Amino acid sequence: MINNLTRIQTISVKNCIKYYVRFGRPVFIKELSSDQTYEYYKPDQLVCYVQWQAGEYGSRIWRVTIFKTVNFTYESQIQSIQGIRPGVQIILDLEGAMRVRPALKTIDQIEAIGLHPTDISPAYYGHLHQRIMAKQPAHPYGEEQHQSFLKEQR
Repeated sequence: MINNLTRIQTISVKNCIKYYVRFGRPVFIKELSSDQTYEYYKPDQLVCYVQWQAGEYGSRIWRVTIFKTVNFTYESQIQSIQGIRPGVQIILDLEGAMRVRPALKTIDQIEAIGLHPTDISPAYYGHLHQRIMAKQPAHPYGEEQHQSFLKEQR
């Protein structure tokens, strides 16, 4: 069963390291220790992975990555991320507090309108990435866009 799943490592060491899944729907979770787990995901799932590490003078690493897990027959489309095996298809990849904060705030806004972040259009996360990189506000994800996405899925 594990052979066709994507494995994501989560780590939490108080005031030092926190690598966690912000959203996603794991098939199962394997606890390795009190501060480390593996989460397993089926192919074609949207997942948001946050990496944070403290440094001597504040945050050393702050990164958010939104990606789709992939079927391993498409090896040429797989991109590597530390802590994730075998790889994924990256949609959004931002580093630094000035970029990560607006991305996480947008995810909070999506949840506030009653949608699960894994259920929205992956294209919206690509849009969000481009707008944040251009230092422009992203267009809010709305009901009309969501209905269009759901219609396309059917």
